[in-house]
Amino acid sequence: MKKKRHCALAFSLLTAGVLALAAPSCGFMPEDDEETVDKDGMKLVWSDEFDSGSVPSKSNWVREVWSKGKVNNEEQAYIDSKDTAYISDGTLKIKAYKKDGNWYSARLKTENASGSLSWKYGYFEAKLKMPKGNGVWPAFWMMPHDPTGKSGDGAYGTWPRSGELDIMEYSPGKTGDKLYATVHYGTHWKDDHRYTSLGDKYISGAADEWHIYGLRWTADYVEAFIDSVSLGKRYYNDQKGNFATWPYDQKFYIILNLAMGGDLGGSIDPSLTEAVYEIDYVRVYQ
Repeated sequence: MKKKRHCALAFSLLTAGVLALAAPSCGFMPEDDEETVDKDGMKLVWSDEFDSGSVPSKSNWVREVWSKGKVNNEEQAYIDSKDTAYISDGTLKIKAYKKDGNWYSARLKTENASGSLSWKYGYFEAKLKMPKGNGVWPAFWMMPHDPTGKSGDGAYGTWPRSGELDIMEYSPGKTGDKLYATVHYGTHWKDDHRYTSLGDKYISGAADEWHIYGLRWTADYVEAFIDSVSLGKRYYNDQKGNFATWPYDQKFYIILNLAMGGDLGGSIDPSLTEAVYEIDYVRVYQ
C-alpha cells in the first residue's frame, strides 16, 4: 500500500496490569478542539512501513507469549505464530482466531534488552484500521522500558507506578464506535490506580477506513490526536517531581495487540471466529 505522511490522533486506554476501576484524576485542561499536531522541527527517527517480508521484522518487534486470562480477564492467548501476525499487501495484520473453542492472537512490542527501540518524548503515530465484531479490543499504546531487565517494570516499579500511555483503544462491544486515549499512573494497581482521559472520538467507519492515531509527549504534557486533530485534552506535568502523578520522564516502548473479550472488550459475538487488526505504518518523530 502506498504510504502518505500525515499526522495522527491518539486515544486509548489499555492497562498492562489489571484493569481497575478508579475515579479519574483532573490532570488536564481542555484545549482547542481544532488544534492540529505540529511536527515542525521534528525528525523521523524510527518507522516500520511493513513494505517487505511476510512477517514483522525481528529487529523491530518482539512477539510476546501469554496464556489466556493473564490480564483483564481476556479470552485470547498470545502466541508466536505467523498465523497471528503477518505482512501482506504492504500492511501488518494482527489476526485473532478461534480454534477448538479457544482464541489466539498476537501482541507485539518494540522493547529490546538495550532499550534502543524505546523513546523519551516525541510524537508517535500509526495508521490503523480496526477489526470488526463485538468483543474485539485492539490497542496501540506504550509502556516504560525496564532498565533492570525485569519484565513489566519501569524506573519506578511495577504497573502503574511507572505509568502507561494509551494512544488508541477500541471496544465496539461495550462502547460502540468510540475510540479512546488515556494515561495511567499511581502507586498500586488495586489501591491507587489512577487514570486520565486524553479524549475520545466516535468514528463510524473505524473498521472500514484508515485513520491515523497519534500522541504528542513532551516534558510538560501529553496530548492525543486523530487524523492530526487534537482530541481536545492534555494531561499536564504538575512539576512536583512525584512519579505517582508524572512518571513520564523515562523511556517508553510501543505495543500493538489485539485482545478478545475481557474487562473492556466485553462479550464476544458467538458467531465471530476471527478478527483482523490492520497497521499500515508506525512512526516516531523527535
